Amino acid sequence: MIKETLKEILSADLPNLALKKSGLNKADIKPFADQGDLDAMLVLLLGLSCNAIGKIWNEDFEDEDTHEITSIERWEHLDTPLFSADPGEVEMLNKALASLIPSQTTETLKNWALLFDRDALHLAIHEELARRGDAEGLARIGAFYADGFESAGYSKDKEKAREYFNKALAAGWDKSEYDWNIEMLDYSPLEHPEDFADDFDPRGATILISGHPLYLDQIEFMVEDLTKAHGAPDNEAGLFIPLKYVFQTLGFDWVDNTGNLMAKWRRTESVLTLELECNPRVDEALVEAFRKAYPKLTVESA
Repeated sequence: MIKETLKEILSADLPNLALKKSGLNKADIKPFADQGDLDAMLVLLLGLSCNAIGKIWNEDFEDEDTHEITSIERWEHLDTPLFSADPGEVEMLNKALASLIPSQTTETLKNWALLFDRDALHLAIHEELARRGDAEGLARIGAFYADGFESAGYSKDKEKAREYFNKALAAGWDKSEYDWNIEMLDYSPLEHPEDFADDFDPRGATILISGHPLYLDQIEFMVEDLTKAHGAPDNEAGLFIPLKYVFQTLGFDWVDNTGNLMAKWRRTESVLTLELECNPRVDEALVEAFRKAYPKLTVESA
């Protein structure tokens, strides 16, 4: 009975929801996994590493025209795994399943990849798919290089990303997906301020600037001048400078309604910290602006 349930979970559209509904717990599954049952190993890793489903309930809705009642299933998506892991348990399962990857069919590996979208196994699966010349695997490796996946050994490298995207296209990757990824690869937030000028949707962001103290002094003087000219005097830190003026002072045209420089501090001579509230990705554009204006400094988002 349990083995049949494990197969049903793995074939479900939403395996973590199916696992929650099954009522199986770790104690039910682990004995089979310990015996090397592949389905049990996969479901156990799913329960240990993927986001869990919490409460499940139904909501009734009435159609405004027909007045027919429709019941829709709802569920609570949690940020924690369903099962608690013992020390080293996830790593051991990943290692055991990774050793089986070369012997699996390409279709099976694609199904596994859908189960573990953030797990270490996900990386190993796509590396194997890429080695086989599979379009999805090649595209995902390209994405690792495009975005940077430092913990897995993929430094941000646009040329490597482009190389893998081109291979994926040649292997049958969807052309519209290819075009979008190439566009994003060449996209510079600094060159498209209009993309960030719609509704102000602030979030916190931090920029760290490090290097020679004399250059950092220049930036601090710049911020102090902008504070006097454009800052809000009733702000506790004396800042609240619209980012438009920061960009303009660095030599770049920008737009209103994208954020504010809220605070700065310098705990050491060689590191300056800037705190922002800004529309998403505006901080990336500001990092790029500082890098171009001060090429001898190291500028990064925290």
